[in-house]
Amino acid sequence: MDKMMRKILITLLLTIGISFAEVPYQECFVKAAAQYDIPYQLLVAIAKVESGFRPWVININQNGMSVKVINPKSVEEAAIYLQYLHDNGYNYDVGVGQINARNIKRLGLRPQQLLDPCSNILVSAYILKENVLRYGLTWDAIWRYNGRKDYAYKVYNALISMGAIARR
Repeated sequence: MDKMMRKILITLLLTIGISFAEVPYQECFVKAAAQYDIPYQLLVAIAKVESGFRPWVININQNGMSVKVINPKSVEEAAIYLQYLHDNGYNYDVGVGQINARNIKRLGLRPQQLLDPCSNILVSAYILKENVLRYGLTWDAIWRYNGRKDYAYKVYNALISMGAIARR
C-alpha cells in the first residue's frame, strides 16, 4: 500500500466520531479501543465481519478456510464445544472477534475465557494492536488480523455500511 493510501486510512479512521448507537457490547468496544489505542470504528467493523457480534459463535478451520460454523444456544453449550475442539487439536476461532486457537495458545488463555464478549473484544484489540505496531495503521495490519488479503475489503465494506467512511 502506498503512503498516500495509508495516510488517508489513518485520517479517516482517527477523525470520524461516529458512535454506532446500535452496536452490541458498545462499552466493551470503547474500553478496548481506548486501552489499546485502536480506532473504535475499526474494532467494531472487525467484529461485524468476524462474527456479526455473536458472542458464542465458533468456526472450525481447515487449510485456512472455515469448514463449519457452530452457533451454540448458550454459553454452556459453547464451552462444551470449545473443550472438545481444544482437547482434540482443532483449529478454530471463537467469539465476537473470532480469536484463533493459535492466538489462544500463544497468549496463554483458556478458550472458555473468550466466551465473555468483553474479554474477547479486549483480546481482539490486543491482537490488532500487535499488527498495527508491526505494520502501522494500514490495510496490511488489518488483513493480517484474519490472515487473508481479501479480508481488508470486507472490513472496508463494513466501515462503509456502518457509515464510518463514505464510498468513493
